Amino acid sequence: MSANDRLTRSLPHLQNLIKRDSDAYREDFKLQYLHFESQFMELTAKPDTWNKSLAENISFVSQVAHCYPDECKGLSQMFIDVLRLYSTLLNNDVRLVIVRALILMRNRGLIDCIQLCELFFLRLLQCQDRLLRVTIQTHIINDIKKQNEKHKNNKLNSTLQNFMCTIIKESNAIAVKMALDIMVSLYRKNIWNDAKTANIIASTCFSKITKVQVAALNFFLCNNQNKDNEKDSDSDDDEKLTKKDILLGHRVGKKTSKRKKQTERALKALEKQKKKKKVEIFDYSALHLLYDAQDFAERLFRQLESSNERFEVKLLHQDFLSRLIGLHQLLLLNFYPYLQRYLQPHQRQVTKILLYVAQASHELVPPDILESICKTIANNFITERNSGEVMAVGLNTIREICSKSYLAMDQDLLIDLSKYKSYRDKSVSASARSLIQLFREKNPQLLERKDRGKPTEFQRDLVPLDYGQSKPKSYLEGAEIFQQDIDDQDEQSNDEDEQDDDQQSEEDWINVSNSDEDDELDDNDENQENGDKMETTLTEEERRERAITISSQRILTQQEFEQLKVLELKRRIQDRRRNRLEESMTDSRKRKTISIDTDSDSDDENKKNNADQNSGLITLRDIERVHKKRAHDKESRLETVIAGREGRAKFGKWKKEQGHAGTTNKEKLKNKNFQMLKPKLRNKQKRSFRDKQIALRDALLKDKRLR
Repeated sequence: MSANDRLTRSLPHLQNLIKRDSDAYREDFKLQYLHFESQFMELTAKPDTWNKSLAENISFVSQVAHCYPDECKGLSQMFIDVLRLYSTLLNNDVRLVIVRALILMRNRGLIDCIQLCELFFLRLLQCQDRLLRVTIQTHIINDIKKQNEKHKNNKLNSTLQNFMCTIIKESNAIAVKMALDIMVSLYRKNIWNDAKTANIIASTCFSKITKVQVAALNFFLCNNQNKDNEKDSDSDDDEKLTKKDILLGHRVGKKTSKRKKQTERALKALEKQKKKKKVEIFDYSALHLLYDAQDFAERLFRQLESSNERFEVKLLHQDFLSRLIGLHQLLLLNFYPYLQRYLQPHQRQVTKILLYVAQASHELVPPDILESICKTIANNFITERNSGEVMAVGLNTIREICSKSYLAMDQDLLIDLSKYKSYRDKSVSASARSLIQLFREKNPQLLERKDRGKPTEFQRDLVPLDYGQSKPKSYLEGAEIFQQDIDDQDEQSNDEDEQDDDQQSEEDWINVSNSDEDDELDDNDENQENGDKMETTLTEEERRERAITISSQRILTQQEFEQLKVLELKRRIQDRRRNRLEESMTDSRKRKTISIDTDSDSDDENKKNNADQNSGLITLRDIERVHKKRAHDKESRLETVIAGREGRAKFGKWKKEQGHAGTTNKEKLKNKNFQMLKPKLRNKQKRSFRDKQIALRDALLKDKRLR
């Protein structure tokens, strides 16, 4: 036997040779393929037995099938037929080898995607093999991601979505759960992020399988978002290591222009890969894509009322319903009395239920329903028989409800709650003051006169609306300042041109004038300018017209929006009577310098605190906002201790440094005669272990005799 014949007997080596030159080893492949077919026919006789030689042949044939398409034309159908007939009878390892062979052939375009998905869902998911299910799920997600990598394959996506919809309607719990997990993963990877996918996932909220219900509700509530973020951070770390390896490879070795260009190309490719992988995920975006939110909420509430599930599952239903009602401003009036019966301080997870009540509040809910809830919270929580934390939670909940619909508050109840502003507990007083501050901006007429505060410019235009009324505005308030900026820029440009002309004309002249006369002229000019500014003060109608023109003709930048926010805050804070005088004396140019002075640290904190406010939802932190000094941890305690030591002498040595300290008794013993200390030290000698045993025995015998 020749050396070449011995080498071709090794399947991995023959596989390598075939991939290099397939035509030269066609006959060797045919012989091996005949051997594979004979072994594969034996599999039908004993499907539950493990055959190592058959597994190696299956892997070999699937690896080189693309090199011989004519000889391997029926190979994929052989694998599919065996899995369809003996899916539950096959040995687990043999079945996994066949599935991996089909996945490999699918990646090389030898099998259709729909055909393989049907086989996996309809046949293989009935097997009790977790590793097989994980392999199938990973392949389907990666395959769909690969098909939509360059551009959206709408035809394939639509076909697969319809297939997933039929799978979800079946009774096989494993297949339904896997189809749901695949669609959720594809949505979060921004591959299937359309309304059709969101509504198919929403249909699983009515499944009879509890695990499927919980998975669908968690998807809409974004409860598993942290896990995805951790995975993304891990992938980012891998990318950083890859960039580090590229730079390290360029640093080591000979420096040439060719290697430098290769490194630059590798870094550019890495940056493109990062941009593709980093996908912006909008929280709760799936809630906006539901076709008929009102009908969906009504069906889900009927399911909640008749549900016998655990309390945690009911909480998920309540959370989802409250977010849906608050986001779409739905009318589901029976939902509020349903939550009202849980509003007791001893109720388990009561803070979450209070959060759901606040989330479900909006302007279109009839005020009498929300007013009844506010009174229930006040009677059960805001009483002196409860602790300060319970009272603060109740006040914060009422504040959040009234921030969505201020008509829910009765004047008598508001006056009673505002009296807690001087309560002995700081958390209660702070919550009451926040409620007062809210109604100063919403409807100050409901407050007592002493609680209304100073009148501001914002309160001048404030007109409380009744239920069902609205006052839309077609312009941005304060936008007239940008028209003044344009005028100021034109004036500055004109002044600069005039100054240039004056300088050119005065180059040949030397002006000599008295300093006193110059000062008088400057004072006259300033007075004249102030008078001109007083005359050019805009009226309310002129400001409104300018604001309308600016809002309709310009696209404002982010910096200009920040200026409008600062101007609105100024109108909310400044005294109306004082502001009238200041407005007539201030220069319009000073308005350009208004900016938000914030540090980077405070910006990060504001982003964290306002992330959920931007999404229109209330967080549990807003309900549990208890103003209490938290206990220090070890690091903060050390910081305070070290800060307190600054500016004073070191502890324990200040007397010696001053030179007036005496010696201790221990130091005095060193200078005494040993004969004086000998009797004292003899008594303090350490006893041996034997002496201790004897003393213990004597003590036990003595104790026994005394008894």
